[in-house]
Amino acid sequence: MEVLLARENGFCFGVKKAVELTEAAAETGKPVYNLGQVVHNPKISERLAARGVTVIKDPAEAKEGVIVIRAHGVPPETRAKIEAQGLECVDATCSLVLRAQRFTKQLADEGYTVIILGTPEHPEVVGLRGFAPNAIVVETKDEWEKLPRMKKAGVVSQSTQPPWAFKDLVAHVAEIAQETKVFNTVCPVTVKRQHAASELAEQVRTIIVVGGKNSANTRELVNLAKMQGRNAYHIEHADELRPEWLAGETRVGLIGGCSTPMDTLIEVKERAEAIAA
Repeated sequence: MEVLLARENGFCFGVKKAVELTEAAAETGKPVYNLGQVVHNPKISERLAARGVTVIKDPAEAKEGVIVIRAHGVPPETRAKIEAQGLECVDATCSLVLRAQRFTKQLADEGYTVIILGTPEHPEVVGLRGFAPNAIVVETKDEWEKLPRMKKAGVVSQSTQPPWAFKDLVAHVAEIAQETKVFNTVCPVTVKRQHAASELAEQVRTIIVVGGKNSANTRELVNLAKMQGRNAYHIEHADELRPEWLAGETRVGLIGGCSTPMDTLIEVKERAEAIAA
């Protein structure tokens, strides 16, 4: 059996930066804390924990040392808490998320009703709402079709949302608002990964998607493969592979989320080949 790797794999630049900044902080010998998982990948979390990095939910849990803001960003009040405690702060927020935060604040400051395409509880969306407290978050067509008519509407997106959903939301908002201002904050790296998944789906019947179960961009790759009528299985580790998924296949596809390291993908590839042998 042949295992085909998607043309886009490995860390995106935002994840790479966040992991490197956290590891560099750990090398200082000071206590280091991540506000939530620095990226949504369990293997990376285990690696950082082995280097002494502690995951916390609130800056108040850290009495001294360094707090690393994760790739998804935080609301401004969280950053203010860190500064008020006098703790050293390392900002590992992805540059594309910082861009989305700036645009969200701009829309709110200009008097637009801010509409965010995203998952309400996702940390990136929580961070964005900190810049526009009255923002409306929608994730599905059913939700945005219930939006009221409005005078001025501004639209942004969680970076890992699918581009087709953002396009559909913008089209709908343009119909219900007298004035619409749009900032396309869908991550281009995520879009490339989704295109790679679609290309892979044209070559195989079964796709193994590797990444954190709480990773939005990884779950979207699974959804995309299923929308194209493929068998898609979401795993975090090679030992989750099941022989029945591969039975009767001459080739399967393999792709990882933006926070999935290449060594994990190689482990899954080797495991799949060993099962099929």
